[in-house]
Amino acid sequence: MDELTAESTYCNSTFIKKICNKYTSLSEEDIDLICEQAKNLQQMADLAQANIFIDCPLKDQQHAIVVAEAAPTTAPSLYTQSVVGKIAYKSYEPAVVLTHQRGKPVFRKRAISQEGKLVKQSVVPIKNKHGRTIGSLIMEQDISEQATNEKRLKALSKTTTQLSQTLISLTGPNSLLTNMIQEALFLIDVEGRVVYVNSLGLHMAEEMADRGDIVGSDFHLLFPWLDVLMNHKDEVLFEEMKYKNKVFEVKCIKTRDHAKQLTGRLILIRDITELREKERQLIVKSAVIKEIHHRVKNSLQTVASLIRLQMKRGVPKDSLPYFQEMIDRILSIATVHEVLSDTTSDEAECLTLLETIGRTLVQNRNHEESHLSISINGDKVVLQSNRAISLALIVHELIQNSIKHAFPHQVRGEIGVHVKKEEHDVLTVTVQDNGIGYEEGQPESLGMEIVHMLVHYDLCGQYHIKKTTEGTTAVVQVPLKGDEG
Repeated sequence: MDELTAESTYCNSTFIKKICNKYTSLSEEDIDLICEQAKNLQQMADLAQANIFIDCPLKDQQHAIVVAEAAPTTAPSLYTQSVVGKIAYKSYEPAVVLTHQRGKPVFRKRAISQEGKLVKQSVVPIKNKHGRTIGSLIMEQDISEQATNEKRLKALSKTTTQLSQTLISLTGPNSLLTNMIQEALFLIDVEGRVVYVNSLGLHMAEEMADRGDIVGSDFHLLFPWLDVLMNHKDEVLFEEMKYKNKVFEVKCIKTRDHAKQLTGRLILIRDITELREKERQLIVKSAVIKEIHHRVKNSLQTVASLIRLQMKRGVPKDSLPYFQEMIDRILSIATVHEVLSDTTSDEAECLTLLETIGRTLVQNRNHEESHLSISINGDKVVLQSNRAISLALIVHELIQNSIKHAFPHQVRGEIGVHVKKEEHDVLTVTVQDNGIGYEEGQPESLGMEIVHMLVHYDLCGQYHIKKTTEGTTAVVQVPLKGDEG
């Protein structure tokens, strides 16, 4: 059967007559009646928020053809393309053919649309003045989501039934599976009596209710503190409850039969007292660690203040730089502990840490005759506190070295620190300046000895320092995790 192409509008009388004359055995008078009915399709579609069609029986009376349609402007349409001129086969839309044959309406019948969607279909016959059915008025609404939900509910109901049957089949006195469950398991009937209990449940009853054989006993009398399980309305209940200095994780699932009638409850109880105590200890330990870091930071800052006080009281002039270096090292370590005191773990984010140390060093050295700037960027990497302290001291010494030696005759200078996480969990820290450049073969200073010791022995890494066309570049590479990782 050939399909027709729509012309201007699918409720157009000329177009409807063209289809009817070609594919149906309707008289001119009957076709005019169909055209009259089509004039109101759009209003009906908008009012019902549904797709509305007029189908007429084909000459063979076995199938039908769509002669007019209207999509709602008040809701999404079921169709992406027009179906006017397409055949409504009996196997897909039996309600339409049934209405044409019997002349009776069919309501809320499920059918498959022309585009394969599941729809709810209501069909009303269109009759001529002689009472003969000449067509049908059809309303279709999408029920795909409803059908999906029904399937889910059916699957859930089946699962619940299977669960109930499985539990009943496992209620033998020597059931291995239920005794392997790491929770006390009780199967309660609809009247609240214990039908089955596993070995952990028996142990709990002996310990808390001073009862050995509890099958057939009233669960409420055994565990009155669990009354909430017997009275709740939810299908599944999950609660954490306290009783006699113990904490329990309690689950209660209602069991039902094929007719969805309540048959009882499945109750699972797990003693989590030890788990909650460990969590409490961890919280306390975390708070203690934070307080320790805070106090260490305060103590180091106090030591630095005492050294400053001694410097003000008077020290040999040539010793002043050494005192200042000592203060800077102490404050660098204090900075690490300050960062750690603000976290809940014994870890530090090194980019923020190095930025704080670098800016503090540069600010302490800047004065009216010179100006140094520092930029710190790269990847955010988290290190354990002991490794963070070592890295902080390494970068401190490298920045200190640049400040001290790179700009002897320069008013302005730039220092850059870049942090990068490489492949295979390797951390690379590059410290670069635009000063006079590193002279190889010069005696190693205390700061460089500290760098060497910390890189090789504390962090099991490597470093090198070299002169470049822009100044001096020092590169430190260390594994992200130490022996403890």
